[in-house]
Amino acid sequence: MDKKPHPDSGLIDAFGGTSKVAEFFEITTGAVSQWRLTGVPKSRKKTLRFAKPKVYRAWEALAKEPANA
Repeated sequence: MDKKPHPDSGLIDAFGGTSKVAEFFEITTGAVSQWRLTGVPKSRKKTLRFAKPKVYRAWEALAKEPANA
């Protein structure tokens, strides 16, 4: 059974990828990789939103767009 990525995976990519996010939060890349499946914790999302509001808003706008059929 394949595990489907959580929509927050795109947020991690928008912030430079797993390694960059892990470095920012001073946590392991494994922890951030898990977020790709479970979602970014609410408190961490808030931190990312305040750290780089333009990047966060751009991701948010893309996430709200309907998928192309």
